[in-house]
Amino acid sequence: MPADVQTVEDFRRAAVEQEQLRGVQQMKEDLNNFNVHVLNQENLDSLGVVMGRPLDVDHDGSWDFGTRFFQPWVPEAVVANAASNFTWMDQLIKGMTPSEWEYGYNKAEFFHYCLERLYEMDPELWEPWKIDPQQIKLGTGLELPLCRWRAWDPLAGEYVERHYESEAAYFPVDGTKPHVACFVIDSNVVPGGQVLYSDVDYALALAKFRLDKGQHTAHHTKPGITYTLERDRFARITQAHLDAKSHKLVLRQSRQLDLRGPEPTPDAYLLVRWMASRPAGDTEDADETEPAKDATAAADPPGTAPKLLPGCA
Repeated sequence: MPADVQTVEDFRRAAVEQEQLRGVQQMKEDLNNFNVHVLNQENLDSLGVVMGRPLDVDHDGSWDFGTRFFQPWVPEAVVANAASNFTWMDQLIKGMTPSEWEYGYNKAEFFHYCLERLYEMDPELWEPWKIDPQQIKLGTGLELPLCRWRAWDPLAGEYVERHYESEAAYFPVDGTKPHVACFVIDSNVVPGGQVLYSDVDYALALAKFRLDKGQHTAHHTKPGITYTLERDRFARITQAHLDAKSHKLVLRQSRQLDLRGPEPTPDAYLLVRWMASRPAGDTEDADETEPAKDATAAADPPGTAPKLLPGCA
């Protein structure tokens, strides 16, 4: 429990946080019992995972009526410029014979390169950790899953591989923000109507991290987002948070983004924009001594860039 508990309300919030932490730990134990690489609706129900509205990634939220905690703000032209000097992996694989798992790793370098250039434009947004998961754990306390597994899948009727690992983690430079993000590569492509095992595993890891740290007890919602490459062919964005009342894990997923082609696809640029998105949304418990959220929101609407980019005026 956080050491700065001072009032009855602080104590109540800390107690709720501990209850949520126990729930996340139980979900993780239950998840470990599934010998599958994708989860169907029955699996999700048994875990206490709720699928929210699909995450609209195509209209910057203008047609999205669900709760969103991450907001893309980088203009498309800036993303294209950031990507202009890096070769798309599909141009390099002719004559090569790496596994599809390695394809995903190689294509990830394109997104790393683009993000590095965008972060140079605004270094006060995210702090990226592009290192080994063990080093991320030692440096930040965030323990990201790593899986290299092969077992019989009763749903598929065959042996399946479940390989996934994190490529990077991203933390808000503004430490008061409870948001956290990670970039993942998975060796599987998810069928329609199902969810990758890794999507739930990483969502739980991000939730546990914020609850474990106890640094954002005043926030009723601690959002996480995962950017997952499905081999080298597709990608999906998963926003996750614990519901403040039911304590269920709520996932909102994008459509499947298509990364196939000899040149960076429109969806590849779209993924870069989302990976550079800024923390957003109302996550903090109301404080009667502070102005109402609506009174201050007009000064900084969700789609506003943190600061004007050079050359974009």
